[in-house]
Amino acid sequence: MSDAREHERLAALAALIGWADRRERFAEERADLVAAAWRSGSRNIAELSRLARVSRDTIYADLKARSIDPSARTQDPVSAEAAPGGPLKAESVRPLAQLVDAVARPAYSRAPDDALTRITAGSGRALQAVADVLDPPTDQGPGWTRDELLHGLADTGTAITREAQRELAADQDPGELAERADYLHRAALHRGRDASAEQVDVVVALPTGESITVRLGRDQGWTTLSGDSPLLTGEIDGLDHLEVQHALTVLSRVITRKLDEAAFVEKRKDALPGGPAVRHRIIPSNED
Repeated sequence: MSDAREHERLAALAALIGWADRRERFAEERADLVAAAWRSGSRNIAELSRLARVSRDTIYADLKARSIDPSARTQDPVSAEAAPGGPLKAESVRPLAQLVDAVARPAYSRAPDDALTRITAGSGRALQAVADVLDPPTDQGPGWTRDELLHGLADTGTAITREAQRELAADQDPGELAERADYLHRAALHRGRDASAEQVDVVVALPTGESITVRLGRDQGWTTLSGDSPLLTGEIDGLDHLEVQHALTVLSRVITRKLDEAAFVEKRKDALPGGPAVRHRIIPSNED
């Protein structure tokens, strides 16, 4: 057997062992979650079975493993603070990152420009970054401090957002994108507790050393861009629109935090008409 084939065989066996190890940990975590749900007052075995997508026998076994008698359904619920459990741990997150990477890597090698593939790969990197933040490696040299890792995690989140926006821009026409932007703007004002940026003037420093002023705004929901320099050219496309509106939302959030209470009104409870349909996820039961 060649060295390459032997390496491939050992890598495959290592992956299988890692999967088995993760499976055992997942079972332990499931038992903790089932027990926490039971102690919080959820005493319907069929419901727990359906939500966890395992058999009822597995639910009974999980409860027994956590010293819970399923027949004692009249016991008082235990508060969330008293329920057993613990903080998020790196050793629990790291297998998830490895699993996502195992799914994303083959797809990425075949279609590196596919937005959803890049989002999946980015999600694996984000999970790995979370694990590193929880337990920073000490043998990787400089740059692996908690603060540096959090910066990297934020950058990964930004990249995931951009890929989602790129896919959305490819799927929806400008009219649909403008309609949603207009609704989100009106909804923010309707709630009475948020400011919503309508336009902003940005002074941009150019590599040539000069500066130009660019105005970003919204006209019937669609992003507008204008400036005081002939160097500013080109039309706004779907991705431009989504990124600008996202930036305006971030600016609105920052400004809202700095406003006096006099800028707000009592929080509205009635729904703003004309919004997108409300999604409901239906979780299948074991009998489906």
